[in-house]
Amino acid sequence: MTKEQIRDFTLRTTQSNHSGLILVMFDVEHVYLTDAITSYEHDNIEDYLKNVELARKVLNELMASFDMRNSLSRRVVSILRFIYKQLVVSLVKREPQELDRCINMMDNLRNSFVPLHEQDDEGPIMKNTHQVYAGLTYGKGVLNESIEGVNYSSRGFRA
Repeated sequence: MTKEQIRDFTLRTTQSNHSGLILVMFDVEHVYLTDAITSYEHDNIEDYLKNVELARKVLNELMASFDMRNSLSRRVVSILRFIYKQLVVSLVKREPQELDRCINMMDNLRNSFVPLHEQDDEGPIMKNTHQVYAGLTYGKGVLNESIEGVNYSSRGFRA
């Protein structure tokens, strides 16, 4: 994962509601799995194992975010458990077992959550974060982000 992707995911996380965070986790999972396959193709087993392990951790968090009292959630989690099993097999065998299929399954699941996210009118989960505004400025093709209206006195912990 590149630094730019990390920055983008961090920004999306601070501005997202519950359904938006699920989409962020799907996107992070996609990046880790594609990075794992790329690392394997370049014979970099250490990076391959690291990316598969990180994808496994994200998948664990994703499964924990579903309410198991709902029958639809149980079906989604059963698909995620299958993908999790494939990640474990990939770690043990040190080769991408069905990872392309797992990426396709994750992408299909993500696409099913997009309409739910569009209907979700809940505000951001994280309170007291910076509001980020992005736009083109006088720089040639450069996107600058600015933070406005920040009250630093109300941020952080007080002892």
